[in-house]
Amino acid sequence: MNQQANAATTSYHQAFDRIRAEYVEMPGMRLTPQQVQRLTGVDVALCKTVLADLVGSKFLQVAEDATYLRGGAESAVRSSQGGGA
Repeated sequence: MNQQANAATTSYHQAFDRIRAEYVEMPGMRLTPQQVQRLTGVDVALCKTVLADLVGSKFLQVAEDATYLRGGAESAVRSSQGGGA
């Protein structure tokens, strides 16, 4: 049972790192949970757990259209285009 717990923890950390890395590499990316799952190949349930944790840590935010994007990404884009103060 301890090996199963370690495998689950390892899988979670791998999924977390993989999903986070995709958003780091593509800061303007906006994806639904299903699109994140297809992009990363992470199990659907695990993907939803990781997305929730990334939102909880303020790394990601959920838009009104139920897509996930980097926290503060919209304001960062506006600022870089000269629209922010």
